[in-house]
Amino acid sequence: MDKHRHLEFSNTELEFLELFKLAAQYDCLYLLDFYCYDMFDHDRVTALSADEQADLARAARRDIVEDAMSKGYQPPVWTAFGGVHDSVC
Repeated sequence: MDKHRHLEFSNTELEFLELFKLAAQYDCLYLLDFYCYDMFDHDRVTALSADEQADLARAARRDIVEDAMSKGYQPPVWTAFGGVHDSVC
């Protein structure tokens, strides 16, 4: 048995966790609650299945990123060679 199995996440889980982290860092968790209530008639994000959390992340991503950017978040800039720069300048 792999003792680190609990540290492996599916792509759907990672998609949600990355957005949750961004929302938490930039005080946007209220948007996850809003979308959760709108989509599932409750605001218990942690009660959702992994697939439901991924659906929630896809639905809320744009608003969360826009709100986070208004609060100072700068998304990474992708280069033509597949690398990431920390900022534009």
